[in-house]
Amino acid sequence: MEVLWIGLAFAAYALAIIGVIYPIIPSGPAYILAIVFFGLYVGFGDFGFGFWIGQTLIVALLFGLDFITSYYGITRVGGSKGAVWGSMIGLIIGPFIIPVLGIIIGAVAGAIIGELLAGGHHLKSLGRIGLGSLVGYLAGAVIKFILLFIGLLLAGFSWWI
Repeated sequence: MEVLWIGLAFAAYALAIIGVIYPIIPSGPAYILAIVFFGLYVGFGDFGFGFWIGQTLIVALLFGLDFITSYYGITRVGGSKGAVWGSMIGLIIGPFIIPVLGIIIGAVAGAIIGELLAGGHHLKSLGRIGLGSLVGYLAGAVIKFILLFIGLLLAGFSWWI
């Protein structure tokens, strides 16, 4: 039974990593499953209060990071909330239309379409907004990788010690 729990923990963690790049797979819930399966393998009693606080912070950031980085990247170059929401929708829909590259194209096109719908019509600003969306997505992906790595280290150290 222990092999099953550790195998499921690794599979869920792998899904969380894949979800960083391919946002159709939500990283937060996959990471929660990885921690639950790891807890079933190790025993939840071995994890202290600090472990649970750290994991809660990581999961909260995983859930909100895409929006936060897109919002910052787009509004920093003058985009509206419509561009932010368009970018988020494009991140979800893009991979269904064009596998793999649809993530990037969807984020940029969604931001531009969202800005157009919100009333922005200047071509130069639309290009900056699309670039801001791309930079926000890439920054979010890097930060999510770092968070998942920290979470893995936190789980490993909590179990090892």
